[in-house]
Amino acid sequence: MSLSPRVELSASLPSAATLPCAPAPLGHDLGALFPWDKSYTFLNHGSFGSSPYEVLAAQTAWRMEIEARPIEMLGRRVSQLLAPARAAVGKFVGVDPARLGFVVNATEGVNAVLRSIAWQRGDEIVVIDHVYNAMRQSIRRLADECGVVLREIVVPLPVAGPHEFADAIDAACNANTRMVLIDHITSPTALLIPVAQIVKRARARGILTLVDGAHAPGSIALSVDEIDADAYTANLHKWCCAPKGSAFLAVRGDLAARVHPLATSHPYHTGFVAEFDWQGTRDISPWLTTPAALAFFERFGWDNVRAHNHAMATWTQLFLCETWSATPLSPLDGSMLASMAAVRIPAATQARFASPELLQACLYDMHRIEIPVIDWKGAWHVRVSCHLHTTPAMVERLACVILALRA
Repeated sequence: MSLSPRVELSASLPSAATLPCAPAPLGHDLGALFPWDKSYTFLNHGSFGSSPYEVLAAQTAWRMEIEARPIEMLGRRVSQLLAPARAAVGKFVGVDPARLGFVVNATEGVNAVLRSIAWQRGDEIVVIDHVYNAMRQSIRRLADECGVVLREIVVPLPVAGPHEFADAIDAACNANTRMVLIDHITSPTALLIPVAQIVKRARARGILTLVDGAHAPGSIALSVDEIDADAYTANLHKWCCAPKGSAFLAVRGDLAARVHPLATSHPYHTGFVAEFDWQGTRDISPWLTTPAALAFFERFGWDNVRAHNHAMATWTQLFLCETWSATPLSPLDGSMLASMAAVRIPAATQARFASPELLQACLYDMHRIEIPVIDWKGAWHVRVSCHLHTTPAMVERLACVILALRA
């Protein structure tokens, strides 16, 4: 590829008069608050997040305190130390802290639930084809070990509204359905799913529900108690920008006695919270630092943060669909978006590369753009993450480079 990383953006973009207005930033040069390499156009906050300098400093302070007194901090005070963090997270995501346990990521939370249930051969777990692949693989392992059936249903793109997901899942459930595992916000297609409606319908039929809310906290206003799933797990290191390895699992009271962490240790059968507090010798600093991450964004106001990021994602979808003449995956009003937007790239750009991995490598290595390229049933999409540090100029640069890479 011969295109220079320094592309003249205006050469390939439509007239400004035809474009929607981008949302105003919540401050000046907010990217300076984060340590990601500013020589790159960083549009993939959604994968692993990025913690602000201030939050990383708080984590370092916790780590130094733990290392100074490891026996006291880990051996005697771990539950005492984690209690305020659990309370802060519970308040933020709308769940009783008494049924909230910390995990490293949502994948661990899902597996803790899946591997705690006494499955029978032939039990079905229903998912949609937009499911995060790690969850699909977790169910496949159960299928190999105990005969669980993975029932994956297709919800075609584009979607006209959230009812398409709820109706498809409802229609797929049958007498063998034991559980519905559903993403709150889909990873490959960045769509907001009506999980509360799905949970309500499933419970009326006696079906367990497990929600993978990996992208939800910090991205949307969240009340886990109101959703009322049998189990809900989510990451705090993505949109809340806590340190890597900070996530939670919340389980309904009637299921809590049966759900255990993947690492069984001394507190086994002493209670849900106690078991998840002590899972062996783990770095608890990400969990202890989460309140600092939540407080960091309070200076902007969490409602303002979420509104800005949603407006930016909605604008991004509009802008890229117009610039690339792409069909939107969901309504252009942003009603099915949170803080990300997935948009199909031009067919002529896709035709120039043998695989999405090669295009992603080209964008990163040659044009200094960090963004996932996703193969969705033969059509390639980019998934743009929008946080406080995402600017219209970053999205415009992506748009121009993708156009310039056409065959």
